[in-house]
Amino acid sequence: MSLLPVMVIFGLSFPPVFFELILSLALFFALRRLLLPSGIYDFVWHPALFNTALYCCVFYLISCLFV
Repeated sequence: MSLLPVMVIFGLSFPPVFFELILSLALFFALRRLLLPSGIYDFVWHPALFNTALYCCVFYLISCLFV
């Protein structure tokens, strides 16, 4: 089992999953901004749960790309 490299920025060490989380958060906000005017939230029962599921799906896709 190999260890994943740790990024050190200004003396702080960050695991690789931190950058995946930041990238998926940026993509989630962009996707959410595109979905809001489309009216898809009118068909969603619970928008907060939909947003959580959408973020989890985006994070999963991003983490699959980096593995």
